[in-house]
Amino acid sequence: MRIWVSGARGKLGAEVCRQLVAAGHQVVEADRIGPDPVDLMDREAVARSMAGSAAESTTGAMAEPAVDAVVHCAGVASPEGIEPVELFEANGISTFNALEEAWKLGVRTVVLASSGSIYGTAWSPEEIGTPSVPVDEDTELRYVDPYALTKDVLERMGQMYARRGVQVTALRFHWILTPAEVREYIADAPPEENRRNLWGYVDLAEAARACVLSLQPRTHARYAALLIAAEDTGRHEPTLELLARHAPETQLRTDLPAHASLYNCTQAAKTITWTHHSTWRHP
Repeated sequence: MRIWVSGARGKLGAEVCRQLVAAGHQVVEADRIGPDPVDLMDREAVARSMAGSAAESTTGAMAEPAVDAVVHCAGVASPEGIEPVELFEANGISTFNALEEAWKLGVRTVVLASSGSIYGTAWSPEEIGTPSVPVDEDTELRYVDPYALTKDVLERMGQMYARRGVQVTALRFHWILTPAEVREYIADAPPEENRRNLWGYVDLAEAARACVLSLQPRTHARYAALLIAAEDTGRHEPTLELLARHAPETQLRTDLPAHASLYNCTQAAKTITWTHHSTWRHP
C-alpha cells in the first residue's frame, strides 16, 4: 500500500513510518519540516502531497499514484504555551484538510490520532477527577478544556466521513512514552503528579502498531473510536493501593489485580486485534 502519513517527523508519526516501511508499504511523508515540507493548514498543499505531482516530472516520468490510505498523526500534542484559538485552528483545520482531500481522491481508509485527553482529566484548569474506573470508550466525556474539545471535534469529523463510506479509526492514545520516559515521568515521579492520568501510558512502538493494524479492512464498524493504553500502570505500587491513597473518591467497577491499568482496551482487541505486548518493567 501507498500510505500518506501526516506529522511524519513527529514522535508518533516517525515510528508509524518506520513500521510501515518495515512491513513493505510505501510511505508519503507530510510534515512542515523535512526536505519537502507540507503546510497541513493549506488545503491545496495537502491535496498536492496526497496526489503527487499533477503533471509529468522534468524527466518525463508519469506522476506518482494517489495514496491508498491516510494516517493523520499531525497536530498540537500539548496545549501548553499556545493560545486556545491557535490550538483549535491547528488541530481542527489540519484534520479537516486530511479527511476532505482524502475523500476527494477516493481514499477510503483513514486513521486519526485522537487522545485519551478527550475525557477531560489531563488538561482541565482544575482537576475534575475520574468518577469510576476502568475508563473505556463508554466513559462520559466531561472535558472543559480546549485541547479535549479539539479531539472531540476530530472524532466527530471522522464520524461524518465514515457516513460517507470511509473506514475511519480514531485512536485515543494515552500518554505516548518510551520505557525510559515511563520510568522518568511516572515511575520515579511523585504519584500525585500523575493522578490526573491515572498513572497510565502507552508505549510508542505499541501506539504506532495500533495505527498499522487499523489499516486492515473491516467488514463491520466502519467508524471506531478506540482507547489505546498499556495493560499496566507506570508505577511500582499495586493499582488498588494507588487508588486508595491518591484517588479514594473514584469508584472501582471491577477487580484489578497487581499493577493492572485503569484503562480498558478490550474494544481495540476486538476491532483491530490490538493488545499491548510490552511493558516498561523489563529493561
